[in-house]
Amino acid sequence: MTDLNPTNQQILHYARHFLQCRGYNGFSYKDISQKLGIKNASIHHYYPKKEDLVAALLEERRKSLAVSIAQMKESEKSAREQLQYYFDYALQEFDEGKCICPPGSVIIDFHELPEKVKKQDMLLLDDILDWLNNVLRTGLEQGEFEFSDPVDTHAEMVVETLMGARLVSSIKGRKTLVRAISSIKSCLGWRD
Repeated sequence: MTDLNPTNQQILHYARHFLQCRGYNGFSYKDISQKLGIKNASIHHYYPKKEDLVAALLEERRKSLAVSIAQMKESEKSAREQLQYYFDYALQEFDEGKCICPPGSVIIDFHELPEKVKKQDMLLLDDILDWLNNVLRTGLEQGEFEFSDPVDTHAEMVVETLMGARLVSSIKGRKTLVRAISSIKSCLGWRD
């Protein structure tokens, strides 16, 4: 990945915002350059093609997730605390106007996407599912959760429910996302 100087960080910031609000085909370098007051060529300097930018953005999200997971492990957060972090993060992003989660932001265009974007999106989704599998397995073993279906089924259900709820919340409001989180907790046998 290229150097993350202030300009590059701003490019990624706005690209992430546009990607999560509009999807892959819903923004261009012009949208980013107008926000930053720079020329499109400045963006092309860092990312020759849009696929380079989006792949780098998804890779950055993977690295950020890995750091968050390591921090939670280091601080010995319980399974519930880790899962609550995930829910809080989804709510925070929604409150910031980002209606679609990073891996979900390219789903509508997935089959037409360049291979490097598909690869990074699948790696990010796999990272999230691996982490959720570990969290749910630990929570089940330690009595924090109570469910009988396979752990991987529940991990997929969590991701799928949050992705769908974030989309519907973009037109129905935050309460839809809050209800979805409550439903997930209920399915996991999470009792406050």
